[in-house]
Amino acid sequence: MEKIDIRQFNLRVLRYFMVLAEELHFGRAAARLNMSQPPLSQQIRQLEEQLGAELFIRSHQGAVLTPTGEAFRAQVPLVFEQLEKAVNVARLTARGQLGRLDIGVTSSSLVGTVPAALEAFRIRHPEVEWQLHEATPQRQTEALLDKRLDVCLFRLPPDIVGAKNEIIMHEDLMVALPSSHRLANRSALALEDLRDQPFVMFGLDQSRFAGFLYQCCVQAGFTPQIRQQVVEVQSLLSLVGANMGVALLPATIRRLAQPNVVFRKIVPHSPQVPLYAIYRDEPPSPTLGNFLTILRRMAPQPPGSTPRETPR
Repeated sequence: MEKIDIRQFNLRVLRYFMVLAEELHFGRAAARLNMSQPPLSQQIRQLEEQLGAELFIRSHQGAVLTPTGEAFRAQVPLVFEQLEKAVNVARLTARGQLGRLDIGVTSSSLVGTVPAALEAFRIRHPEVEWQLHEATPQRQTEALLDKRLDVCLFRLPPDIVGAKNEIIMHEDLMVALPSSHRLANRSALALEDLRDQPFVMFGLDQSRFAGFLYQCCVQAGFTPQIRQQVVEVQSLLSLVGANMGVALLPATIRRLAQPNVVFRKIVPHSPQVPLYAIYRDEPPSPTLGNFLTILRRMAPQPPGSTPRETPR
């Protein structure tokens, strides 16, 4: 069977065909299309030549569809339906209401604002597929630049060529310690109070956030005694609850605390822990733009401050 190049057909002629198939009269069809009869007859004849088959049997009384014409009339509406679907998909995608997001996260970012923003995004844009990918910051940034992730959410990103670091929010650093600890009866602690305490920390070789916590202790005048290093925040909390040491954690993590772990404020001034959104240094897709907008709006901000974008 000879293959027909469908690119030679146009929607205007297909519409002419459908109107004539309904009217079965060239004069009435031409009047309905606001055109004269000869151009309509010529367009239908060219369509038949392209198909290699007659679509109508013509007579002085009007026109009758041939079996080929009947088969063609059954299929042509599908063309318009598919076109309408394509237009709707394009419009929804352009508005960020359709698409996919791959989001990199760490365990410490999946508390508080981020889950709430994901839920709000799911409700507002139900047609968007999204997937969380929990990994170390280094693996996340590699996947981001390889376009396997659209955005990463973690505490202290490195400077990455080709990516933007946007601060979404700040929160207080707090001390996590066993409820049976001798310091647990205090309502607040100074970092200096932890000078002789064993620490449980995130891996220093895997997390800049761990390095930040380490430096908080150094700036307070002591080197932390690290008893154990972990990857996941739940592991860290479990070890603190087992009286293996104390830890420094963002305030939102206390929502995950077990009954045998308590959190205490740091005085006189608590170090501020940032949460960053990292995405490629290019205009974000409409879908990513919608997610970032929701994330910014839901993130708590200090009075008088606004989220800021920090290009590399």
